[in-house]
Amino acid sequence: MGRFIAVLLFVALLVPAVFVGRAWSHAAVRRVVSNGALSLTLPTTEAERAMKVQAQRARLWRLAGLAVAVILSVAALVMFAESAVFLWPGLLVGCMIGGVLLGELTRLRPTWGTQAPARRPQSEFIDRALPAIGRLATLGLLVFGLLAMNQAWAQEFWIAAWIGVISWLIVEVTLERLARRVTPSGSEDIPVDDALRINSAHVAVGAGTILTFLLLAGLLLVTGVRLGDSASGADLAPVALIAGAFGSLVGALVVSGFLVKWLAPVRWAEAAWGTAQRG
Repeated sequence: MGRFIAVLLFVALLVPAVFVGRAWSHAAVRRVVSNGALSLTLPTTEAERAMKVQAQRARLWRLAGLAVAVILSVAALVMFAESAVFLWPGLLVGCMIGGVLLGELTRLRPTWGTQAPARRPQSEFIDRALPAIGRLATLGLLVFGLLAMNQAWAQEFWIAAWIGVISWLIVEVTLERLARRVTPSGSEDIPVDDALRINSAHVAVGAGTILTFLLLAGLLLVTGVRLGDSASGADLAPVALIAGAFGSLVGALVVSGFLVKWLAPVRWAEAAWGTAQRG
């Protein structure tokens, strides 16, 4: 009976990962629509320059994150010798996600002619469910930090929680900057502006969600293992925590699969009729 209940817990806690996958699959449709609208326009010189600059800046920050990961990995190898091998995956993933987040946070404003600035609802360029998923994961990190205050490993938990909170604050600031960014005055530049907003919002939210999910999975797994070492065989709390850890890990992997496509820079693809017009 205990094994049956454990299996049910695993299945129940994997359901949120399915919800995450469905939410991001709907976001993929938004990307197809925005790219389709972009392909039906003839972008101006300012719009082409904006797409090029945005792509170059994002690539620069991502390479910087990779470089920092390599430097920290070498430093860890010098300090901890063979034990540093276990730190390399975390350093690589964390620094690369940090580079992605900073790249989206510091994107330059386009130089085209603009209308009077007016804040646009975030729902115009990203589904509300996607930031909500990351906010819930961040809240879970804070809850774990509070619950672990009296434990021997409280310091490690709080470090992980604050990393998640800071990364998600970067996401929120990025979304707010996108919402307050001025709108181009030329109608031919609006599809480009929308595509850039949509891409940047989804990259930032996706990267922040992956990091918070991974941190949450680590905390759940460590807590479940430690409770399992001290609990009786009939205690289901360790099983639930480990199942939650696997659910968070699966959710991070699901978002990663969708984020890979969003990381591609926004480019204008000539439609057949557009090519004919230019020719």
